[in-house]
Amino acid sequence: TEVKDKSLFGLFALQLDESTDVSSAAQLMCFVRYVTEKNVKEELLFCSKLETTTKAKDVMAKVEDFFHKENISLASLCGVCTDGAPAMLGAKSGFQTLVKNKAPNVVTTHCFIHREALASKTLPDGLKCAFDVVVKSVNYIKNSALNTRLFRKLCEDLNSEHKQLLYYTKVRWLSRGNLVARVFELRDEIKIFLGTVKPELAVHFENLKFLSRLAYLVDIFEALNQLNLKMQGKGKDIIQFVDFTKAFVEKLGNWRRKVANGNFDMFHTFACISDVDLY
Repeated sequence: TEVKDKSLFGLFALQLDESTDVSSAAQLMCFVRYVTEKNVKEELLFCSKLETTTKAKDVMAKVEDFFHKENISLASLCGVCTDGAPAMLGAKSGFQTLVKNKAPNVVTTHCFIHREALASKTLPDGLKCAFDVVVKSVNYIKNSALNTRLFRKLCEDLNSEHKQLLYYTKVRWLSRGNLVARVFELRDEIKIFLGTVKPELAVHFENLKFLSRLAYLVDIFEALNQLNLKMQGKGKDIIQFVDFTKAFVEKLGNWRRKVANGNFDMFHTFACISDVDLY
């Protein structure tokens, strides 16, 4: 919900994110965390469309215009958190630099969740190739309305639990895990469908090594999605983020030791088809 009474602000911190919606319009969302009556509150401050470019000066103009209309002083701003885009973090003309020119004492940070998401994007070559095949297969089926209908009919005829595949969207942190999980569940249906129209993709779904890599991606992305979800929502702070991340790193070390001993129980999907070397 949007903040109703801006007069309650004492010291406050902002978190900003710019994202393009389904209509290709750039939307700027600004959230605020402030103290009122000895309680810390966080709410949506405003959401505004960026009509043309999405440069730092455009974001700053939107923020200054809103603050001017609401008679809020930037002098009370104590913190700004953004993602790692150059328009936000740029040392010379980034949004955080422009804010510091107005409020020199403000503390600027790179979003902790965004940094974790960036760190988890890198994949070994074998897993990256498997993921690319998954994306190509899904795009081939879903980019055509006819293929989408035919695949749905095939799933209905086979009494499959799901009838649709899911798209992968880079800016949606959870989409990779959701994508590979759905593909793994419908791997037999995909193999049948692609066998007659795209055999060069269908052949991968007959390959045990590819299926093993796909199963591992399902498990590891599920773990990463669970971590991401823990670090989202109201009331979360940097102390909790550090605790969650440290616990996950320790868990990874434990998993590595178990895998070295041939124990794949923590990867329940991969354990079903772990007869070949993952890499």
